[in-house]
Amino acid sequence: MLGMFLGLCAMAPRPAWASLDGPAADQMSVRELMRIETDLALGRARKSLRNLDKKSQGAEEESPVSRSGSLKLVGIYGVGKKLLAEVEIGAQAYVYMRGHALPVGMKASASSYKLRGISGSCVQLERKEEAHTLCLSPAWR
Repeated sequence: MLGMFLGLCAMAPRPAWASLDGPAADQMSVRELMRIETDLALGRARKSLRNLDKKSQGAEEESPVSRSGSLKLVGIYGVGKKLLAEVEIGAQAYVYMRGHALPVGMKASASSYKLRGISGSCVQLERKEEAHTLCLSPAWR
């Protein structure tokens, strides 16, 4: 049985990086891992958006971002002017991009939280006449 398994493994196609030696093989395997992680992250994001769509079909015209709930800045990611902020509103996480008022994948609503700015370790959100400044805890700076 073990012999048959080893024989099948030997016949399986090998990834392109497996035939390379040294640093080139390491570089290709890192790229492959990054691709896999990206695919997984995209899959989770798509699933989250599908779930939001299902929930919003039964809800009123109001966006899920407009629901009341505690606000928490989870993290700020990126370099220079290309920054993303991950914010939890209630139990749901949203990603805001610098230069875009609404979270990624969301439609405009009069009562939604809108991004007003990302500066340093803080994010400014606004809803109607309410302004909120969320900052990362000192442990994350």
